[in-house]
Parts: sequence; structure tokens; C-alpha cells
Amino acid sequence: MKKAFLMQNVEKRMIIYEHLRMSVFFPLSAWEGQQLIGIMFFWEWESYRYLEHLAVNPELRGHGYGSQLLRHLRDSEHTIILEIDPLNNELSVRRLQFYERAGYTLTPYRFVHLPYRIEGQKQELLILSYPEMISKEQHNDFLKFVNEVVIQYCEGYNPLQ
Repeated sequence: MKKAFLMQNVEKRMIIYEHLRMSVFFPLSAWEGQQLIGIMFFWEWESYRYLEHLAVNPELRGHGYGSQLLRHLRDSEHTIILEIDPLNNELSVRRLQFYERAGYTLTPYRFVHLPYRIEGQKQELLILSYPEMISKEQHNDFLKFVNEVVIQYCEGYNPLQ
């Protein structure tokens, strides 16, 4: 397994320990024998699931594992929301195409993701949803959840600000 795959996910794994105390956060890993296939972190509340992170071992990409993880995620009645980077390079375009092939719809909504680490930067992201495009009201539900629950796991979070 490439070191970059592991190092890229170290920050996410450090944050997991805090998330695990919440009954709305679900970290999943997929294994084949002793080999890590991929990881997926999602939040679940009311009628929504927010896919925060999906990663497949680079050595195993293109074999359908990411699609299998997404099928597991959508095996419910929940509306699924996820975000991707703006379409400014080949990799971000390929990610969009991957999610569209899996049935996700690019919405007209944007989302500014706050950094988990103090030294991180805010980033505007594109929003996709499944099984259909979310409404403005559903987008607002998502923003409310992120701004009230997920934000608590950002370093330097101060509820009095």
C-alpha cells in the first residue's frame, strides 16, 4: 500500500476518536484478508447521510470497491449528501464522473468546508446528492447540521464565537 494513502488519511483518523463518541458518526473500513481496501466516514441524522470521506487504496482503484462502498452507504432511505473539490483539475473531474456514474447529482449549491486543523484553509466545495437533487431547504438542513455538529470537531472551535 502506498505511504501517501496512509499519510493522507492520518489527519482524518486522528479526528475519528473524537467523532466516535457521537452516535451520528460512522467510520467504516473495508478489508480483504489483511489488506485494507478502503475507508468511509459518514454522519447520519434525521433523513440524511453526509459522506464526509471516502478513500480506496490506490493500488485497488478501478476494481469497483469505491462503488461497493457507495452502495452500502445508499442502502437506506436517507438522502445522501457529499462534497467534492471544485472542477479545476483532471482528478476533480474524474471524482465527479465517478459519483455521477453511481447515481449522484451535482447540485447548484456550494459549501465552504471549515478546516479541521487550525493551520488548514477554508475551501469552497461542490455539493452532490442521491437519489435526487436536494432542495434549497434540504441544503439548509445540511448546512445547519454541519455548522452545529460537525464544526465541533474543528481545532480551535469556540461555541462562543
